[in-house]
Amino acid sequence: MIDTYRISYMEVFLIMSKFSIAFITPSEQSRLRHRIVESVDQESALKTFFNEEAADCYSEDDQGFFYFKEDFFDKIVPSGSVIQCD
Repeated sequence: MIDTYRISYMEVFLIMSKFSIAFITPSEQSRLRHRIVESVDQESALKTFFNEEAADCYSEDDQGFFYFKEDFFDKIVPSGSVIQCD
């Protein structure tokens, strides 16, 4: 009989990194939002931050996330910063 419930070591113990993410909201009051997000990679950490901290400034969909990242990583005046902490 095949054990269908076997889980690999990597699936159980995914190494989560911590990312310090800061973002200035694109509004008249330009508020700073900062959080430490635990995630497997930078992209998913940014997605979590977007969903929980910045979605009210953009549409809450893939297009909103695209514009958030475009503002976040702007070459002239970036509105955000991300640092991997470990």
